[in-house]
Amino acid sequence: MKSFTAVAVLTLTLLALGGHGKHIESKVADKDFLVKQRFVFDMLQHIYQDDVFVTKYEATYYEYKPWEHASDYQHPEKLQHFFDLWQHHPFHDDQVWTVMYDRHEEYAIGLVRLFYFAKNWETFQHVVFWARQHVNKQLFVYAFSIASLFRDDMQGIVLPAQYEIHPWSFFDGQTLEMAEHYKMHGFHHVKQLDNIYNVVLKSNYSNIYGEINYEHGLSYYLEDVGFNSFYYYFNLDYPFWTKGGEDHVLDKDRRGELYLYVHWQLLARYYMERLSNDLGEVPHFNMYVPEETGYYSGLRDYNGVPYPSRENHHSFYHSHNIEYVENVELYTQRIMDWIHKNEKYDVEVVNQLGNIIQGNVDSVNKQFYGSLDKWYRYIVNEGRPYGKYQEEFPGTFLHYDTSVRDPLFYEIYKNIIDHYWHMMATFPEYTQKDYGFEGVKIDAVHMPESLTTYFEYFDADISNAVNVEPWVESSQDVLYKFGRNSHYNGASYVIKARQQRLNHKPFEFTLDVSSEKAQPAVVKVFIGPKYDENGRYIPLEHNYQNFFELEHFKVQLEAGVNHIKRASGDFSFWVNDRTTYMELYQKLMDATNSDFKFKLDQSETHCGVPNRLMLPKGKKGGQVYQFFYMVYPYHEPAVQQYTGYDPIVSCGIGHGSRYVDALPFGFPFNRPVVHDYYFDVNNFKFFDVKIFHRDEHTNVA
Repeated sequence: MKSFTAVAVLTLTLLALGGHGKHIESKVADKDFLVKQRFVFDMLQHIYQDDVFVTKYEATYYEYKPWEHASDYQHPEKLQHFFDLWQHHPFHDDQVWTVMYDRHEEYAIGLVRLFYFAKNWETFQHVVFWARQHVNKQLFVYAFSIASLFRDDMQGIVLPAQYEIHPWSFFDGQTLEMAEHYKMHGFHHVKQLDNIYNVVLKSNYSNIYGEINYEHGLSYYLEDVGFNSFYYYFNLDYPFWTKGGEDHVLDKDRRGELYLYVHWQLLARYYMERLSNDLGEVPHFNMYVPEETGYYSGLRDYNGVPYPSRENHHSFYHSHNIEYVENVELYTQRIMDWIHKNEKYDVEVVNQLGNIIQGNVDSVNKQFYGSLDKWYRYIVNEGRPYGKYQEEFPGTFLHYDTSVRDPLFYEIYKNIIDHYWHMMATFPEYTQKDYGFEGVKIDAVHMPESLTTYFEYFDADISNAVNVEPWVESSQDVLYKFGRNSHYNGASYVIKARQQRLNHKPFEFTLDVSSEKAQPAVVKVFIGPKYDENGRYIPLEHNYQNFFELEHFKVQLEAGVNHIKRASGDFSFWVNDRTTYMELYQKLMDATNSDFKFKLDQSETHCGVPNRLMLPKGKKGGQVYQFFYMVYPYHEPAVQQYTGYDPIVSCGIGHGSRYVDALPFGFPFNRPVVHDYYFDVNNFKFFDVKIFHRDEHTNVA
């Protein structure tokens, strides 16, 4: 039974004819749901400390051993391997965990299964508490997050932002050290606001002390906490090691095609940001020559070990990497052979290619084709032997929440996505007949000719980064007594890391669309570059890979003229900044103790892209980009959208019903454009805009 109650529908509707708005419907948590939510918040605070819970747990929680309660789990036979593994070789915090290593992957699979197969909430609570006490904490957070996303009795549960659960993966060591200093000095000279010690620390990006290369100037983009969290959660939604559960079959979502498309789009978005900083195309990664772009993350793990850095002109081609290089060569050749033997030209074969390249369990032959994704990461990890198993210390490339910080990430994935473009070059080129929409014409596009971006301050709650003392029984602090254990001598505190993050002023567009008859259609909106870093026009034949999708929605065209209006705040798969951990706790406390409504919706969902990164930065004097608008026949998907899940509280992973239509991802740019005049159809329209960047830290005109 789902423990929430629908009491409100907040719908942002469009009044224009034919327009369908972004529907943000909300539900309100009932008391049973609030109990579960409170447990989740409890388990994810100060994760490296197991003796600071304010909530009193019975002895059964501390004495619990899951292998002694195998009958309380579905499919106990699938758990026996993990039980044996754990009892012989437990994985504690003296090791550094990454899902990229096969030995570590075993533990992740076993722990997720253990959480997922718990038959009821009581069993789930006990096994989560056991893991919270004993299991390596990065492994615990990974497995607990996945189980929370997929368990039926946890749909709608709010997970705090990953950068607040595990700030060590997002904020530099100096910021975390300063946070610790404030706590160690008893918040000296810190004023209390609403009886809470409030500390705001300026958190710098890694280039604050100087840029080691030109790419380092993009640290504001590469290190954006929301952007990095998006990539982390994308890989939690589609773990490479599982097909999903009975009700969450990941390949139903075209997981391989989605894998390729997400990385293609990351490359396109990064290229536009590079242009805003006078940098050109993303170079390919060459394993055999020194890598020009060095990298310094500034990160360290909880134990104080810094993440490895890389100097400029670093060579990855050395004896230690020979095995990895040879495997990349071997699997690349096998994949290219598979591509050129292919005789099908449909979405399914693209999906197969993505599964092969990632090397996930839906690969047609994982043993034969390996995982290019992993082998490339091994090459560039460059960690030193660490711990009792002498495994390489997993650096930023071996963690999903730190991967996209490094410019080298994009060079590697340019190599990987090239396989996709090789395959698409074997497909027939789209023609005007493929692009056209008979009887439909975009008569005009109405939108501002100039858009504005700016930097603004953003605060993240990094209180988890500071160790706290055990339970203070005499405390009268209501938030502390409720369960939030960020405290000093029983008085609540919050430490915030303040960063400048890119944002843009809202904008909207209206399409005047003529249709000869009433019919369903889809509207797609892309943004792409028009000129390269030297100001030269980029022909579409060389530019189609650089378009970044902003919006995709269904409309009902009426016979005659339709005015389709859309505001940027209504764009479908973009989300707001996350509510901080402390604010979530306050809302939960108020909802538990009063008639305050704890709202559940998708406005900050983990599977959305931060809306502040919709537009590239542009330049002070303006930089020309081009919007692309398409109105196209509606291709009904095999499974109607939202079938099998509640879109108000769920992203619908693995239901095969997430998508608006059945079009290939990225259409019409998903195949090489050889003849640009094929785009001269009535239902396509390009529109030039200038993006201006304001230097102030505010959006006030």
